[in-house]
Amino acid sequence: MEETISKIWELALPYQDKRNDVGHTQIATDFAIRLLETEDGDRGVVIPAIILHDIGWSQLDDAERKIIFSDEISKEDERRLRLKHQDEGVRLARGILESINYDPKYVVEILEIISQHDTRSGFFSKNDGLVRDADKLWMYSARGFKLDIERRQDYLSPMDWYNQLDEKIKSATVFYSDKSREIARIELDKRFAEM
Repeated sequence: MEETISKIWELALPYQDKRNDVGHTQIATDFAIRLLETEDGDRGVVIPAIILHDIGWSQLDDAERKIIFSDEISKEDERRLRLKHQDEGVRLARGILESINYDPKYVVEILEIISQHDTRSGFFSKNDGLVRDADKLWMYSARGFKLDIERRQDYLSPMDWYNQLDEKIKSATVFYSDKSREIARIELDKRFAEM
């Protein structure tokens, strides 16, 4: 399995971290691995899905990738860009997984997770929840927190961003697992201490 995961990583690498978010995929993957240590998810779905979830951003132009963080973007434009990156992500992920003859029983769920990982309300499976939690936990990491503040510095203070992330932890609908909320709280407490 590790050799296959390494191959997926290698094939996805040219498409990774295209929103000025170097390290996003690695950090999200590390969180996914950490979640799988205590949560009963399927590694054959969760790890490839988290590696591939954002490769669709590579197919959008620079202006589209940058505007997503603007306070001037309309809800309609934000949704359109998120849908576009998800659709492109599914297309690219399918090609990568088929190129290595990845087990079709996993491919279907991986592509379904990618298809709406930023836009779906609720979670359709435990694997979906764990992937999306790992993706969100990036915002709580030292690198993610700092980068999100830099990208929004014209309209968002570090304390405002801290408060927004704190509210996400308290929400019953943002995170799938209690373990993810626990990790988010620990990480956010570290970010507060660093401010």
